[in-house]
Amino acid sequence: METRSLCPVCLRVIPARYEQRGHEIFFNKRCPEHGFFETVFWRDAAMFFKWQKQAVHALKNAGLPYGQAECPFNCGLCGEHEGKICTAVMEITYRCNLRCAVCFADTEKSSFDPSIEQIEAMYRTALRYGGVCSIQLSGGEPTLREDLPSIITLGKEMGFRHIQVNTNGLRLASEPEYALRLAEAGADLVYLQFDGVDDVIYKKIRGRRLLAEKCAAIEHCGRANLGVLLVPTVMPGLNLAHLGEIIEFAKKHMPVVKGVHFQPVSYFGRFPGNAPRNEHRCSLCDIIHALEEQTNGEITEAHLVPRKRFSPHCSFSALYYLPPQGRLQSVTHAERNAFLDERTDFPQKANAFTNKYWRMSLSQQEQNGRSAMQEFRARLRTHTLAISGMGFQDVWNIDIGRLQGCCVSVISANAKAIPLCAFHLTSASGTRLYRNDQRP
Repeated sequence: METRSLCPVCLRVIPARYEQRGHEIFFNKRCPEHGFFETVFWRDAAMFFKWQKQAVHALKNAGLPYGQAECPFNCGLCGEHEGKICTAVMEITYRCNLRCAVCFADTEKSSFDPSIEQIEAMYRTALRYGGVCSIQLSGGEPTLREDLPSIITLGKEMGFRHIQVNTNGLRLASEPEYALRLAEAGADLVYLQFDGVDDVIYKKIRGRRLLAEKCAAIEHCGRANLGVLLVPTVMPGLNLAHLGEIIEFAKKHMPVVKGVHFQPVSYFGRFPGNAPRNEHRCSLCDIIHALEEQTNGEITEAHLVPRKRFSPHCSFSALYYLPPQGRLQSVTHAERNAFLDERTDFPQKANAFTNKYWRMSLSQQEQNGRSAMQEFRARLRTHTLAISGMGFQDVWNIDIGRLQGCCVSVISANAKAIPLCAFHLTSASGTRLYRNDQRP
């Protein structure tokens, strides 16, 4: 399959292609100046092609001259973009209280603390490009802003129905009432960095032991009736072999934990700097096979819905019910046809899914005297677990066709909506195409 990509060194637009070699799919490209680049993309060719058949792959501009200053150099969103916004990410500070080995934003390289007026303008940009989409307040570490509750309330007053706080959980752990403040302000979900249930993992990725603080943050969110989504960064040789443990942890902490959103490691923002070796690569299919093996078939590929528009290799999702017996039961088939129907407005469907399942219900209390069917319906509402994954593109595997169908955008300080993979894209030497600063 032919597409276009970027040179990892000079960021020039160059031709690229997917090639099958044995059971694996490789992504390769050649820059006239800097030579040949190749990286493993998908380690299960059969799954790759099966999912590809279900997709509408965005290759609208494949015929444009290579090297021309088009996508992804003029994002905003431009007229060449084919994906609507399902989630708008708003960076509201570049301050952080961790120094992780990998970081999308690599926030130490500049300062950014937009005023409340700038943040209101960012909300308006999200409305202009995405309508009432899901909002994720990010950074840096957004809980370092003392006015975070006011920022959440402002978004709700402007009409946004679902607002997530992307956090490492340190403040939620250290201040038991902080989760209640966020919930009262209108927060719908804590999007919690959660890499595993072993502190060895946190020390290697985040630089310190964090498991006790993660557990405390979840406990405090539960008291505030504030749902939590666990978000592991998955790295081969570190926590890829421990995904089943994360699922078991999630089950034990339902209904506070609403789901697990796996993110294979991508090399942009802050990363070692050199081209990652193939053994350091992790794709969604690696996560799926690990889940199948480590949950003894409790989670399987058959349950998972690949994204239809525009690339199935960007994400998958599934929904499970946890009965009292404790083994997850897939209910994804109820959503599957709608997700895979080509006529479906994917961002609208994704937002409806998020609003329904990525938050706690208004009342989690059990009531006496209900019938068995009423008990089942009540438990189905509270004890559903969303399992999903999203693979981000870095400079070695960026596919401009996929990028043009992206539905996750960063809202920049200069009133642009920029696809997340383009916004954080980082060359081998650390050069970036986009970045927020203190000027609107």
